[in-house]
Amino acid sequence: MFHHNLPFKKFSLLASASTGLLVSLATISLAGGPPPQGKPVSQPTPSTNGKPVSQPTPDETPSTNGKPTTPQDVPPRFPMPSARVTPTEGMVTIKLVNSTNAVINYQVLGMGQSRTLGEQSEISIKNLKTPITLTYQRPDGGLLLVRPQATATPGMLQVSFGATTDLGTDTKSMDIQEDGRVFLN
Repeated sequence: MFHHNLPFKKFSLLASASTGLLVSLATISLAGGPPPQGKPVSQPTPSTNGKPVSQPTPDETPSTNGKPTTPQDVPPRFPMPSARVTPTEGMVTIKLVNSTNAVINYQVLGMGQSRTLGEQSEISIKNLKTPITLTYQRPDGGLLLVRPQATATPGMLQVSFGATTDLGTDTKSMDIQEDGRVFLN
């Protein structure tokens, strides 16, 4: 009897079902959202033998084993240095050691142009005033494993370059802070 509206009814049923599905998906995705703001719902107070157990208030410092948490208990928020060198009168010497079979381009920022460290070779860069940023890369795009370490010579940092296939260990620069902390970036 209303056969001329049949395509319209199919379309409206499809649109209605699609809208219902979208609303359901939106509701599900919001279910894991943040807790509602406002006054929290009261919880029954835990008790032991009918006596209430004290609960820490939000203003109290959490404690472990009955003693307050100290800054030493908190993990560091910044990465630990890769090495430490003791600057001599604010200066350091960097000994670069290339143990790869590839050329490495390096540059001490603020000290001129990029230079080249040949395969299986080493060089010392003397009297660098801290803070220092050293950039390095292989022109062939290979990855570098960089290992900085202080030497027995005061104010000297040895930086060894090795090849790696681990993208997670590859770095492109090294910073030496005024206090001698060394960070790889």
